Amino acid sequence: MNEIILIQGKVKYQINLDPSLWIFDDRRFEMSEQFPGVDGLGMEFGPFLKNAEPAEDATKLVIHQRGGGRVILPLEHAYKSVLQFARAGKPIRPDGPALLFLADGSNQDRPVDCIEKMEVV
Repeated sequence: MNEIILIQGKVKYQINLDPSLWIFDDRRFEMSEQFPGVDGLGMEFGPFLKNAEPAEDATKLVIHQRGGGRVILPLEHAYKSVLQFARAGKPIRPDGPALLFLADGSNQDRPVDCIEKMEVV
């Protein structure tokens, strides 16, 4: 299983995310603070997406999953999303390396899993 999530596509900078390092990041937070009943640690995805500098005409984020699945989000929803990187103090496995939760909690029971790369289009 790949532990790195790639942000690519219509971006100025391709970004490699390594969720296993986020345990040391001061921006991490308890998932239960934003999603009641969800155990673990998370990070806001927006700052990483912003650092990639999407093109002005980019409108969507295509999340490519292991096994060939794809989830397409409006870019404005992606900016507000949260990536859960740990559960019960351990990395997300086998459906990790991170799970994507929409800010409004609408996919709290079925976060986007098995993320391999994210493509800005």
